[in-house]
Amino acid sequence: MFLTLFWLFLAVCCTPSLSAKTELPAFLQIPPAIILSKLNSTAELHCSTTLKPIGLYLKQRYSKPRELLYISILDYTKTLSTGFEHRLSVSGECCDFTLSLSQLQIEDTDGYYCEWAFMEESRQISYRQAKETVIIVRDGVQEEECNKRRMVHHLLIIISVLITVTMFIICTGLIIWKCWQSSQHYSPHKVPHRHHQPQCPHHRR
Repeated sequence: MFLTLFWLFLAVCCTPSLSAKTELPAFLQIPPAIILSKLNSTAELHCSTTLKPIGLYLKQRYSKPRELLYISILDYTKTLSTGFEHRLSVSGECCDFTLSLSQLQIEDTDGYYCEWAFMEESRQISYRQAKETVIIVRDGVQEEECNKRRMVHHLLIIISVLITVTMFIICTGLIIWKCWQSSQHYSPHKVPHRHHQPQCPHHRR
């Protein structure tokens, strides 16, 4: 979680500094934000331009700034960085390429961006960067364990609620039954009726 928030912070804070170059509508990199990938999976970046470049670079920005790939548009030759010869593949043609990085590892978590090279009229080479994509590689095993723990936790909560509701219903039923039983055996106390004998008046002798 901390690593994810860290790369989000870098992506938000650092990308605007390149706004003078990246806001050009002629350059496109998809996806332009964040990719969440599992170990040993493959991430794809789609880079295109409507201009006429002479080359395309794929670069890492943060943890280890370096050039991973260079494609010469003139003769379509590729130059790959050490360690990426069998992991980084390219498909497409000028000027619409899909770059696939396979066998992703935790250390591949970084910001990746395409950089196009152009030959100016002054015979000088200029460079234009597309908006970067942050690739975050997660350990799928740990994620599955966390999901299982969440499921067990939710299941325990549901069972606890069901037990509580069941006990409440049972207790309420017992109270109602006892009250009903008491009402059946209850009889009001009868006060004995006294019969008064009429008394005859005493006669005077």
